[in-house]
Amino acid sequence: MNFKKRFDQKYRDTPNVFGNRPMPILEKALEYMSEGSALDLGVGNGRNTLYLLSKNFSVTGVDMSKEGIELIKSRVPEDSKLKLVISDVLDFKTDEKFDLICAIGLLHFLDNENISKLITKMKKMTKSNGVNVIAARMIQNLRQDLPHIFKHNELKDYYIGNDWEIKEYQEIDRGRSKIAALITQKLR
Repeated sequence: MNFKKRFDQKYRDTPNVFGNRPMPILEKALEYMSEGSALDLGVGNGRNTLYLLSKNFSVTGVDMSKEGIELIKSRVPEDSKLKLVISDVLDFKTDEKFDLICAIGLLHFLDNENISKLITKMKKMTKSNGVNVIAARMIQNLRQDLPHIFKHNELKDYYIGNDWEIKEYQEIDRGRSKIAALITQKLR
């Protein structure tokens, strides 16, 4: 499935497809990390990035959709603390470390192997005491084309260990969708 093409079209047809409000799990994450640098993987049309910018974070947003990146650019002043990168999140490289990394609405578009690779990369790019925020689907979409659907507690399992503390974990049932949402903090 060509998700890049699909999202480019989605942003052309409905620029505000995901609304303006950030995901509630991201709002909650600011109780644990309220300032600094953030990386938004799968930035989409920018609702979470715009929220982080409004809270005075410097933000790097990465997405493979040029249409989504252009939408964000049109909504943010040029002098903002925003860096946008058009790239597949798996190919994105940086030596920078971040206080907060979010992957919201992204992981279910990856297969098991690439989920593991991306979470490993997120962990390495997180500063000591930094936070990772993830939200991913637990029920297949209407198209039945998502490569991975998270099972009960599966998302938490990626962060069990000595170096991370799970701060919040929820499985949110929204009728036709169910979301696993996680906030975890790096201890070292």
